[in-house]
Amino acid sequence: MEDRVLTTQSGMPFRTKAWPDADYAGLDEGIRFAVRLLRARGFDTCQSCQGGPGHSYDRPTVDLIAGPSDAIGFGALDVLVSYGLPVRDVSLVWNIDRGGVPHERLWRITLWSMVSERADEVPLFGWGYVCQG
Repeated sequence: MEDRVLTTQSGMPFRTKAWPDADYAGLDEGIRFAVRLLRARGFDTCQSCQGGPGHSYDRPTVDLIAGPSDAIGFGALDVLVSYGLPVRDVSLVWNIDRGGVPHERLWRITLWSMVSERADEVPLFGWGYVCQG
């Protein structure tokens, strides 16, 4: 992730965090914007797929690394919904090893449909404030 300094229409500088565009080149178009949003807001994604025939999932899906707080999945849901993405469901998934033991916990978020038209849109999140006098 890199720190970028951008300017508003009035020329005021503001800062944002963004991953370099090259990091997204290999992602499916239908889920790319969702991954961009989540990463920009600090969520660790571990796999994604736009879904459909020939893909790993039947629907657009993003998996996130579950942390010590169960709030992570709901925070990710808030980010996606606030940007108008069609979230279908959010679930906490326990992967089971071949011995029948749970060994990995992930948040899985699926969308109702792909958002290919927003694949290359770059989300910007500014923070801080600017005093004007």
